[in-house]
Amino acid sequence: MPHRRTLKAGSLALALAFSVSARADDITLVSGSNVKGAVGGHVRGDIQAESSKEVSVKLGNNTIAVPTDQIVSIAYSKQPPSMSLAESRENAGALADAADLYKKAAGEASGTPFALQAALFHQANALAELALADPSKTAEAVGLLDSFVKTYPTGRHIVSALDSLARLQLNKGDYAGVEKTVAEMEKQPQSSDRAAVLKAKISAKKGEHDKAITSLDLLIKNAPEGSQRQREARLAKAESLAALKKYTEAEKEVTAVIKTLPKEDYQGMSAAYNTLGDCLRAAGKPKDALMAYLKTDVLFNKDKEQHPRALAQISQLWRVLKQDTRADEVFQKLKQEYPSSPYVASASKGGATP
Repeated sequence: MPHRRTLKAGSLALALAFSVSARADDITLVSGSNVKGAVGGHVRGDIQAESSKEVSVKLGNNTIAVPTDQIVSIAYSKQPPSMSLAESRENAGALADAADLYKKAAGEASGTPFALQAALFHQANALAELALADPSKTAEAVGLLDSFVKTYPTGRHIVSALDSLARLQLNKGDYAGVEKTVAEMEKQPQSSDRAAVLKAKISAKKGEHDKAITSLDLLIKNAPEGSQRQREARLAKAESLAALKKYTEAEKEVTAVIKTLPKEDYQGMSAAYNTLGDCLRAAGKPKDALMAYLKTDVLFNKDKEQHPRALAQISQLWRVLKQDTRADEVFQKLKQEYPSSPYVASASKGGATP
């Protein structure tokens, strides 16, 4: 008889598990998640349905619900190869390449509706991130996001899509548009706090700082201690306090936020240090403000919204401190890395940031 290789029971089980997982949808969970059925921070099964609240996954004979706020990402078993390549380029910061690849993936995923929806969202979101530094991309990004939220009003990505749309609208001063988007956000339980922060920011943009602070204080009080929404509310409050010339209170708010942030949260850190810089500069402390902005430039420069803002302020502050050579060097860096950013024009004139 020919020799037949036999597998031990443990090896056989491992091989079967690998075979099943290779064909399964793979959900990566947030760190510390305790979702039932998860193994090693992942849930691998067949996704049956997705909504803004949860993803339904079939595991063997059972079906479980994975809350969307516990999900980092999903790799669909039948997604096109271009999807993984797009994610890789996005993680590397190559947003333009990522947007093109997500567009390609959407065209190739027409028979897999969940992968199609994810590709369309990530294409729009990558363009939205680009638009924060390059206003010429804003109209396209807003158009894609607006189309997405209308097409998938109850989909898994609706909360993030509305948030990205609101950020773009607020950034370009489209208050009527952002108020409409915020009204849609308020219908989603997961984004009601974010909507409240945005409403307060709209008030602040209109110069209604006392009104903004009243709203933000209520949100800070009711939000979980150290939560992202509480941090965003405190930073927004600090901006309004600085506008009212309550500089010491503003600085305390931002410093408290920085103490709660993990070092790897580059988006949170960059926003916090830029806000601290704004408060210190308004208080007439240019050297201290410079150090705050430099933290964003040196340590948290992956954030393409906050980094050009920091560079513009650094360039202006070096000029205030009579260090024109350094100011010119930073300005050239800003022009090279973010040639289409509105901060380029602002820094060249030595004026306030957009």
